[in-house]
Amino acid sequence: MAFITFKHVNKIYHGAVDTLAIKDASFTIDQGEFVVILGPSGAGKTTLLNMLGGMDRASSGEILMNESHIDQYNKKQLTMYRRDHIGFVFQFYNLVANLTALENVELACQLCKDAFDPADILTKVGLGDRLNNFPSQLSGGEQQRVAIARAIAKNPQILLCDEPTGALDSETGVHILKLLTQFCAQERVTTIIVTHNSAIAQLANQVIHVHNGQIAKIIKNEHPLSVDEITW
Repeated sequence: MAFITFKHVNKIYHGAVDTLAIKDASFTIDQGEFVVILGPSGAGKTTLLNMLGGMDRASSGEILMNESHIDQYNKKQLTMYRRDHIGFVFQFYNLVANLTALENVELACQLCKDAFDPADILTKVGLGDRLNNFPSQLSGGEQQRVAIARAIAKNPQILLCDEPTGALDSETGVHILKLLTQFCAQERVTTIIVTHNSAIAQLANQVIHVHNGQIAKIIKNEHPLSVDEITW
């Protein structure tokens, strides 16, 4: 049984004109996979991620995580689902400006059942000497590492990353991708990256191509490359 399943999922945004953002999306993801959702801006990638993360609801179809119907959850259940099972990493780091790096990670862990030690995770992402720095005292790459530590420290089952290297230079982006692939491999946490960068697809066990709100194709990669093997 697949860990994550989308069955004929549609998403319509209602307004002056209704917009069909996702049309008849079906795919499965196994536990511990490193998955890339690839497509141009406006293709519907982030909408898929938001529905999987419980931040948006499908208009129709089924979304299952470990055989539980996420699409049928009420608001309280979705809140618990996001808290207990999902780690989010965004393009823009969304750190709390008046909290230190350590405090930002601690804040995310306060309500989690089996969180990792925040200081230990920050050390693992290379920020052991920056625990007491505020976001304004950190580079963009360091802020993104804090954001990754914040997501990882929750000890999630699923790590969702929306263009996690989009605001970074290529060298820093490579370091961030190494962190994400290593964490996926070591902890067997299902990791899903939304990106328009086709080079990143070479790292994935599975690449889901999205175009105009539809799943254009799905490619299984039996021999993913390491970050160091890719030409950026």
